Amino acid sequence: MNKNYVLLATLAVALMFSPLARAQSWSTIGSTCQPGTDSIGLYTYGNGGTTFQFEPGDTGTISARCQVNNPLDKGQPTWTTLGAGYVDPDGEGGDYEVQVRLLEASRSTGNSAIIATYDSDQHAVSGPTFKTAPINHVFNFAKFAYFVTIVVRRDDDNANPGVFYASLN
Repeated sequence: MNKNYVLLATLAVALMFSPLARAQSWSTIGSTCQPGTDSIGLYTYGNGGTTFQFEPGDTGTISARCQVNNPLDKGQPTWTTLGAGYVDPDGEGGDYEVQVRLLEASRSTGNSAIIATYDSDQHAVSGPTFKTAPINHVFNFAKFAYFVTIVVRRDDDNANPGVFYASLN
């Protein structure tokens, strides 16, 4: 067998078992998340069914929870960013807001804690966009369950904020 083929085969096997070769991202569209009971009758799925947003004419706050699964068969993901694809029609203004939060829940007590938050009112972008917030956390799926919450607020019905995508990378 040619030495080059042996070298390439060895390199391919090494890459398969490398942490860099394993999938380490998680993502979901807004409409796959479970709306809270406080959001019943206030939300709809726009953009062809992907965006979690308000029903026409409704105002207030709507929220949904998204289950996060470990994409690795063994070990822990090394996610460093929480991302959100969203639209906040007034950017840093106060009439509309989108928050995406990563939380952990203890498997033994059920107590939860916020790990990271992205808030659209921290950015001046008023059209559809994707932004991230840093995560500084060591994930432990043996002791905790993880979930993302989507919170959308609007004070008037002149425009419609919403979340179409959330991710961990």
